[in-house]
Amino acid sequence: MRMKEDLVRGKDMIEAESETKTLARTVARQILLVSDSSSHSKATALTYIASIKTGNVEVLSQVSFLLVEKIWPLQVRIYASKMLQYLVKLRWDELCSAEQMDISSASFELMSEVASDPCEECEMKSETITLVAEMFEKEDVEMWQQLFLSLVSLSSQGPLQAELALGVVKRLSEHHIDHIKEELEDNKHRHHHLLQGLPDILVWLHDLLEKHFGEARNAEAREKAELAKQHSDAVVACLNAINSLTEWAPVPDFAEYKIVDQCASLLSSSEFCRLACMFFKLICSRERPTDDDASGAEFDSTIIRICKMMVSLGSTNFQCIFSDSSAIALYLEQMLGFFEHYKFDLHYESLFFWLGLMDYLTSDLNSPNYPHRKGAASEVFTGSASEIFNSFRHLDGNKKDLLLLIDDELASKILDVSFQRLNKNEIPDGTNLSLEPSKFEYQEFCQYQKRLIVLIRLISSHKPIIGTTKLSSRTVTLIKNISVSSAPAIHYAAALKGLSTALESILRRLFRDSSQVHSQLHVIFEGLFQEILNASFTEPLIISAHVEYLNAMVPIIKSSPDAVGSVIDKMFALLTSLPPASKRARLYTCLSLTRLAKAADKSFTPHLKGLADKMTRMQREGAFLPGEHSSLVEAFFAMTSASGAQTQQDNFALLLEPVREQWTQPEWQNEYLSTPSCFIQLCSNAPLMQSIVNTVAVFKQALTGCTFKKRKLNMSETIHPLACHLSWMLPPLLKLFRVINSLSSPAAYQTLPTKLQTAMKIAEAELRSDKGNQSRKLTKALFTCSSGVNANDIRNWLRAIRDTGYRVLNLSVAMGETFYTSIDANEVAVAFTENICWMEFRHIKLLINSFVGPLVISCPADMWESLLEPLLSPLLTHCQRALDSSWTSLLREGRANVPDLRSFEGGETKLIQLEKQLLIDLSRSTSDLLSKISAPELNTGFPSLMKLSDQLVLGETSLLKDFDSLKSNSLVSLLLSCRDLAHSVMQFSLQACTWRDGITTFNLRCFFISVIHLAITTNNGELREFVAKDLFNALIMSLTIDENVNNSSVLVGLCNEIFVYQSQRHPAPRQVLLSLPCLTPDDLRDYEKALAETSEPKKQKQITRSMLSLALGINIKTD
Repeated sequence: MRMKEDLVRGKDMIEAESETKTLARTVARQILLVSDSSSHSKATALTYIASIKTGNVEVLSQVSFLLVEKIWPLQVRIYASKMLQYLVKLRWDELCSAEQMDISSASFELMSEVASDPCEECEMKSETITLVAEMFEKEDVEMWQQLFLSLVSLSSQGPLQAELALGVVKRLSEHHIDHIKEELEDNKHRHHHLLQGLPDILVWLHDLLEKHFGEARNAEAREKAELAKQHSDAVVACLNAINSLTEWAPVPDFAEYKIVDQCASLLSSSEFCRLACMFFKLICSRERPTDDDASGAEFDSTIIRICKMMVSLGSTNFQCIFSDSSAIALYLEQMLGFFEHYKFDLHYESLFFWLGLMDYLTSDLNSPNYPHRKGAASEVFTGSASEIFNSFRHLDGNKKDLLLLIDDELASKILDVSFQRLNKNEIPDGTNLSLEPSKFEYQEFCQYQKRLIVLIRLISSHKPIIGTTKLSSRTVTLIKNISVSSAPAIHYAAALKGLSTALESILRRLFRDSSQVHSQLHVIFEGLFQEILNASFTEPLIISAHVEYLNAMVPIIKSSPDAVGSVIDKMFALLTSLPPASKRARLYTCLSLTRLAKAADKSFTPHLKGLADKMTRMQREGAFLPGEHSSLVEAFFAMTSASGAQTQQDNFALLLEPVREQWTQPEWQNEYLSTPSCFIQLCSNAPLMQSIVNTVAVFKQALTGCTFKKRKLNMSETIHPLACHLSWMLPPLLKLFRVINSLSSPAAYQTLPTKLQTAMKIAEAELRSDKGNQSRKLTKALFTCSSGVNANDIRNWLRAIRDTGYRVLNLSVAMGETFYTSIDANEVAVAFTENICWMEFRHIKLLINSFVGPLVISCPADMWESLLEPLLSPLLTHCQRALDSSWTSLLREGRANVPDLRSFEGGETKLIQLEKQLLIDLSRSTSDLLSKISAPELNTGFPSLMKLSDQLVLGETSLLKDFDSLKSNSLVSLLLSCRDLAHSVMQFSLQACTWRDGITTFNLRCFFISVIHLAITTNNGELREFVAKDLFNALIMSLTIDENVNNSSVLVGLCNEIFVYQSQRHPAPRQVLLSLPCLTPDDLRDYEKALAETSEPKKQKQITRSMLSLALGINIKTD
């Protein structure tokens, strides 16, 4: 009978094992499906794997260990390792201690197997290290010690096993550093275990370092290369683990347990020198403890010992060397040797030392901004450079003695090396520009190059004649070599760009203030300037670098007005020498001229007419590519901004007259802007489309250039330089907006060709654009089309017209009275509201933010009724209806159904997110518009509530103002006097209180205040009824919406004001309060009694907050 039971049990175990293997094969197939990004079953596979992970923990363990075996594909093994990490991290407590021990043992066996195979993938090794590290994170002290013993045992099996075991220590140390940074209270026990075990860990690391370094040398001596590499890798892993511990472990411990000595012995090894240097750098960057004298003295002893070891390798302990005056000169000579060394690692490490030293010596320590930096300097002084820099700040201030040691010879040598290594590519033909290590990525080299340039600037500020002479000489040599060499252009372009960046940095420092050596510098720079002007290149890359060099010489050009004409001629010569295919280089040349024009101020004024004639001729000849003309227009207007208003008018006329002749022709407007069907024809005429967008860009540049330097204008001159041009610039632009807006109407949309319908759909670029604001970036190159116009071309063109056109209107509005006398109010209203009901939310938002909002703010009161009312009435009425419909749909059905996303193909989840975002954007823009309408400066006629406070509280009606009399000096009163508009605005304010967007509600606070004050101080019965009943109830209920938690103080204040001033004149406030679920008549009497006992608004607000908290059954927090 017993035998039979054993047979049955054995059969069950075999069946269970078979089932586990079957399940493992199933899980493996699902993992492969997940790994296949093209699989349609990915979601199903993820769901299945999730069920395994959250299912029986024993099954999860068994399946995961089966799948990490070598028989499975790598992606399966990696995924299985992560499943084991999941088990340890999140489900460990579900296991008994025996099961935990079994998994720990199995994990170490896995690590041993993974390590033993030299061909094992790095990813698998990394995941195994992570798994074991997670177990250390979970265990108590006793188990932690057992795991550590297992780790030590594993490391004794050989160099491959030791490498992985050391990886676990490094991972634990990195976790510890993360916990320190995050200050996680719940992880203190993990820190405690690691700190307790630190002595054992350091002893173990010392032994491993000594052992494997010796074994590596022995293997090399016996010419066993593979074994030597394995031991070397173990040494590297050990140093990495030590360096990770160095960031937090007590510094004296490294000396006590001989880690310092062991690392010092590795400094002579070229293979391990860098990592050993890193150990000492990290040790030296640690802060001195301030706990007590004993620990401080122990720390000092260790640092002095380390300092002596690092003198020969350019350590960060310059303060220790500086304390010995007899050693400082020798030390600087030695550090210069490292900087000049042919091995890049030694040169690179010493670069931080020289940066820190020269920054200290050339900076003003008494400056209030010292040592804070901006721009490139803030990027340069990070990491090691920052540590070294901070060490120099603790010197005693003997800067003069140190500066004497930075003599001409030393400065020349540093500059020679810096210029040699400034370029990434080695140039033949004797230019002697060095190649940086191949392991340097582009971004890393850029950071290194920035540091070199800062060092060149610092040395040149100390020795300006030497610095500028070296730079000039190298530039001249490079120009000559370019003309005779056949090396790739990219190499020379990079070299010239590096020198131009160095020049710009030097000039920015040298021209900051006057200097006795400026006369000598001018001689040097004038010679360099002539060399640059006379240079002639044919390769586009080198021409771009040539332009950049001219840009760098802005301070020189600014101080030499006679050179401006030569610079303009050179810039145009460079532009015309570039082929049409070099679009980026040509556009950069135009932008560079703009920069020069802005910097040179009045020096450009005598050259304006010649420049305008040249630009007009080239434009007529078709010599400009898209975007280039508008860039040069910006340069032209930047130049004219330095003169008076009348001179500006004359100069503008030079350039704008040819534009006016084309823009104002009625033929093209009638042919292409009259109806949607005419506009369809325009979308097939690429040259005209390009001309239109370029013309609008010119208007923008004209208006921008005119306001670029307002401080230079004679502000007493009342005539704006562009005043006479708005009357012809704006009408065609309004016609253009009108026809574009008409395309959204159903009648027009269904007649549009497919490519135009496609172009009107929202694009990815618009989805990623800045929320709520139009882009301020120049749209000069958004539309380029050489032959044929596709949907994407039209989309870019429409976007360019909207962005640039609205910017033109915005800038025109800022001109004040000139704008209002140049437009027809009816044309403005028709252009933007004729088809407002069909416009998409994002376009309405853009209209409000870019034009209507600024227009409201600056519109004179005598034009409110003629201009603003026809514009705002249909706009706000439509916004109220559309937003109410969309919010209702969103809150009830989960979908906003905005018009922008017709035929959207991005998936339902993304569709819902985008709908909500578009809805919120328009809601906020509309509420912000109402806030602008309610601005105090637009409502100066409001009676003072404070002066009449006591009488109004008591219900005195004789003091009320006539509502209609306020329309002339209160924009809110004017809008509320229009019945249809008033109804829409009031409904919008009530509905917004129910929407789940706190910012929209917050934006309405000014409008709420205006409406409440008008209801309190005027004789408008309808408004008083609305405020006392509807608005009061809406504001109270908005307090129950989570999104309004940050608005509660504002909302409570509004509710308090309504009750205090309206309850004596209208029964509605009491009725509203008694309708609340938790407020009794006694509570209301107590509330009114408490209000009557104080007249201080702040105390009344607190009383109202307490009452509303009671009435609503929630805790309302206010400031």
